[in-house]
Amino acid sequence: MATGYKSGGRTKGTPNKTTEKAREMFNEVMADQLHKNRINVALDELYDESKTKYLYVFNKLAQYFLPKRMDITSDGEQLEGFKVEITKDADKDKTV
Repeated sequence: MATGYKSGGRTKGTPNKTTEKAREMFNEVMADQLHKNRINVALDELYDESKTKYLYVFNKLAQYFLPKRMDITSDGEQLEGFKVEITKDADKDKTV
C-alpha cells in the first residue's frame, strides 16, 4: 500500500450500504409511528406539559423534513443589519 494513496474500499461517490439500510429502517419506523398517530399524540401531550419543550422538539424534528434555508441574495458579502420595531396598531382599538 502506497503512503498517501487510497487503495481498496469504496470508490468516491459510492453510497455506504450500512447508512442506506439504517435510513431505510428509520423511515419505516417513522412511517409506522405516523400511521399509528403516536407522534401527534406525543407532541400534543408535550404541548400541554410545556410549550417551550414542544417548540424545542418541533424545531429538532423540522430539520429532518424541511431543507435548511440558504442565503442566495448577498453573493457571500456581509449584509447590513436591520431593525424590527413592533408598534401598537392604533386602528385595531377603534370600533367601527
